[in-house]
Amino acid sequence: MGIRRIYIIIFFGILGLYGCNNDDNTTGPDEGLPDWKLGDVFYDENEWIECIVGDMPLVISVPHGGDLKPEEVPDRVCDGITTVRDTGTMELAEAIRKEMQEKYGKTPYIIISHIARTKIDLNREIEEATCNNEEVIQTWHDFHDFVETSLQLSVKNHGKTLYIDLHSHGHTIQRLELGFGLTANRLGKVYTGHELQDIAEESSVNNLLKDNENYTVRDVLIGDKAFGTLMTDRGLPSVPSKQDPYPMTNETYFNGGFNTRLYTSVDFPDISGWQIETNTEARNSRERRAKFAGAFCESYFEFIGTFYP
Repeated sequence: MGIRRIYIIIFFGILGLYGCNNDDNTTGPDEGLPDWKLGDVFYDENEWIECIVGDMPLVISVPHGGDLKPEEVPDRVCDGITTVRDTGTMELAEAIRKEMQEKYGKTPYIIISHIARTKIDLNREIEEATCNNEEVIQTWHDFHDFVETSLQLSVKNHGKTLYIDLHSHGHTIQRLELGFGLTANRLGKVYTGHELQDIAEESSVNNLLKDNENYTVRDVLIGDKAFGTLMTDRGLPSVPSKQDPYPMTNETYFNGGFNTRLYTSVDFPDISGWQIETNTEARNSRERRAKFAGAFCESYFEFIGTFYP
């Protein structure tokens, strides 16, 4: 597929994405959306943020994979920040794109940050993300404008849409950590069948469940067709899943961050999704990334075929 590279300065605020909102609120209507076409690749003014236009109900963001460290941007130094890079995540996104195109003839929307997390964290609200460095405030808006516009176009063209925020972890246990906005304790209650309605409303798949009364949050997170179960069946151990329903109390687990919570909130009623934290053995070679991509694509189609009415 030929790719048309288009370099633009993002100013989607005039489209209404920010016109009536606070600086750290990215919700907005789907009116006046741009005429993006499959094959378009957009960049911000500095070429730090990349957006690949897709043609399917899947949007993937990669906020922590970049390694560009422009000298004109100060390093983040505010309290409590994390600056480690999610190695291999840009390559994983590319492997997914390649697998989708070659095997299924489809392309997901993909938004990638090429700027290092030492400069900006694009999975945080704007103050912590930038440490109030003016040089990257627009970068934060550019990234989230790309994500939101991709989601809105996907919803407009396909209806319900799945959102994945792609990360990597360095924890000892070699498994995917799927973050649905729920703590390990809440996942334990999903396993035992307690407080399921309350937990569903807290989760990043609540929008899906509101439209589908045939399934519970237990089905979606640890059932036979849960994404984690399907990935585990294909050789990528995952938590939560039927095989590994919740982390033990002494096990480190990432349960989903700012992006996942924002873009699956009530402000985006047609979008559900989760954060994927990939383990080292899922991403540290081309062959392993190809295996991950194959399992991801198969599991994606099986999941949406089950849970999307």
